[in-house]
Amino acid sequence: MLTLTLQEKFIYSEVAILAWGASVQRANLYNQDIQPEDRDPENLDRDTFRRRVLGFIEDSLLTNYKTECSEADHVANIQRLVAFGTANGAKLLGPDGYKFGVAQKLLNLLLKYLWCLGHVAEPPHCPVDSLVLAKTTLRGRLNWTEITTAEKYNQAIDAIRVVAAKRSLAQWELEFYRRR
Repeated sequence: MLTLTLQEKFIYSEVAILAWGASVQRANLYNQDIQPEDRDPENLDRDTFRRRVLGFIEDSLLTNYKTECSEADHVANIQRLVAFGTANGAKLLGPDGYKFGVAQKLLNLLLKYLWCLGHVAEPPHCPVDSLVLAKTTLRGRLNWTEITTAEKYNQAIDAIRVVAAKRSLAQWELEFYRRR
């Protein structure tokens, strides 16, 4: 867990909500056929699920990024997040559970925000999304919301690395990305 002032905790909660929203929009993450009576009492709603997943990141993953985190450890952290989300999402999620693409977008975007705020070291990867993939040879061939394995994710990272050339992925994406 990061040590933050009251003001920093406020900013953290805001960027966590932004990262969450970006990770689930257009992702088709939730089971569309779920009926209220079918809900698991432990996973009553999307807000509870979001709080649990963000809590897991804060309590179990963020300390790995105070200093430089290796790519292998980062991918393992995404896999831990996928496992946690899938286990805690139960009937709330669609058939693919908590998708790797959604988990990486959440963690990578949250790390990007925290890095820019000076709370973590430079992340090993950037958030992989349609804008980033459109700059690669995977344009139109791979949708980030459909990434369900570390292998597909690593394929995307390798393609981004080619475009980023000599820059780190995080630096390249920061230069490339502009919200309009």
